[in-house]
Amino acid sequence: MENRLVSPGPVRRHARAAIPLLVVMALAACAGEEPSVSPAAPAGTPGPPVGAPVSASPTPMRSPSPTPVAAAAYLALGDSVTFGIGVPDPQAQGYPARLADRLAAAGAPFDDVRVLAVPGETAVGFLERRVDDVERAIDELGGRVELVTIGLGANELLRTRRDPSCVDDPAGVACGQVALRAGALAAAALEAVVERVNTALAAANSDAEVLLLAYYNPDVEPIAVSNVVGADGQVGCVTGDPAPGLNDRIACVAERQGVGLVDLHAAFLGRESELTGIGNGDVHPNAAGYQVIADTIAASIGVPAVGD
Repeated sequence: MENRLVSPGPVRRHARAAIPLLVVMALAACAGEEPSVSPAAPAGTPGPPVGAPVSASPTPMRSPSPTPVAAAAYLALGDSVTFGIGVPDPQAQGYPARLADRLAAAGAPFDDVRVLAVPGETAVGFLERRVDDVERAIDELGGRVELVTIGLGANELLRTRRDPSCVDDPAGVACGQVALRAGALAAAALEAVVERVNTALAAANSDAEVLLLAYYNPDVEPIAVSNVVGADGQVGCVTGDPAPGLNDRIACVAERQGVGLVDLHAAFLGRESELTGIGNGDVHPNAAGYQVIADTIAASIGVPAVGD
């Protein structure tokens, strides 16, 4: 597949600030209460003809029409997991579309979901080749952007499999050092991506929720678990950790940049074979795995589980 930024196009919508309001409105409607917001006129409703005569006779005073609510937008940035590799229809079955469905069911739908993802892309490559497109999208959408998810860095780690030291001994000290360097490069590039996203959002007057995705273990062999989550086996930013895993570095980026963290490692732990194609040589999530990602993101921003 050509290595270029791909956006499957609009899917649906959402919002950080809009979630509490829209969910409350949905619950109020279920309880038989009428929300106090009037529906906007359908898009495309024709107005008076240009140049039509204006009547000089007085007209009754009427309440002003409600201001239409701007459509909320969600940007999903990342690699093949964000793109949706691993299912027959990535646009409809990947986690961005599933998340949009969850939010819509909770009463906080998106009108515009853009998947800005490149299968096989590294964090370094995204910074060098793709972030300009993200900035342009934010500039175009302005304050409509209310959620941004970023999943980058796993491909730096996966590529260490080709290093001779990792081929010889995946769990050895030499391979561990290669993985540490790869994780450090990925985290530095990811931090630069987040900085530029935050700067673009501020310039666009958007207070969007920004979430970084910590990865499930994408390949139990030949990558040692410690390369993903460090020696303690948990995702977290520990000051002075001499050998942090990739996810620990991602957690530190989230802390420094003041954005959220979604722990997909914990969500997949012990279920990697069930939720991915690892058993068949494919590290990507399957349909069930993408649903778990969507549900985990939704839970992290306070969206109630289905049936709650």
